[in-house]
Amino acid sequence: MKISVIIPYYQDYIRLNLLLEQLGKQNFDLHLFEVIVVNNDPSQNLDIEAQYFPFDLNIIYESIPGSYSARNAGISHAKGYILAFTDSDCLPDLDWLENAWQLFSEDFEKEIGVLTGPVPLFYKDPDKLTDSEVYEKYTGFTTESYAKQGHAITANWFSYKSVLEEFGGFNADLKSNGDSELSDKISKKYKIVYFPVLEVMHPARFEIVQLVNKYKRLLGGTFTRRFYKNPKAFRIHVIQFIFKRYRFALKKFFTISPTESWAILKVCHAINLGAIKEYKSLIKGKQTKR
Repeated sequence: MKISVIIPYYQDYIRLNLLLEQLGKQNFDLHLFEVIVVNNDPSQNLDIEAQYFPFDLNIIYESIPGSYSARNAGISHAKGYILAFTDSDCLPDLDWLENAWQLFSEDFEKEIGVLTGPVPLFYKDPDKLTDSEVYEKYTGFTTESYAKQGHAITANWFSYKSVLEEFGGFNADLKSNGDSELSDKISKKYKIVYFPVLEVMHPARFEIVQLVNKYKRLLGGTFTRRFYKNPKAFRIHVIQFIFKRYRFALKKFFTISPTESWAILKVCHAINLGAIKEYKSLIKGKQTKR
């Protein structure tokens, strides 16, 4: 077994099946990779007929909530010496595994810490974007610049299993920012490599509430990593966060259509209201929800 693909799962059955079908079409020897789906909602049975997929499919369970707990469970079960991570709603390019394998095969000095690539967005109806999709259109994943800063995201991430074990896996206490934290640590010793043809498509969030929850998780992760013992500094961070959202929205009124700029302003306002609620919750000692 060369590659283990690890997918954290939580109540997204239809898109998970689309992802598994896409993995079954990979231009890579089906006997050389396995897929591990980690069900992070043990209260619901994940009913997948493994025999219908042409690769080795394993369903495991992780009761501790959070995608990073799920990914760590996948790491412990993985048989491959290269681990690939993506999300249950993503669609990798058909050459995703082959392209990654070729690059790792040329890594004779084992210098790669994380291999990543572009994560373009796709939409339910490209001709009729929701307010949330408009926002995502202008704030999508900038994985190339992120890699230059020593970071990667788990929608499109490959590493040697030995590297992840060396650094103890992901921080299971985090609901967000765990990929940023771990890749930053890895970058201090190994290379974060961006490979332009290593592509994974990610759906734009369709509803505003999905974006609000995303930023709540990001703030929660930032609080846990940086400000847990310094609430005053966290308050300053949240104020700056809110200011940046409104500044971004106002700038768009001068560069894009009124319809799109108004959509972005509505989304930014909703995100900022959510940020204020999350700030109050975190200061009171509550944990960020998934």
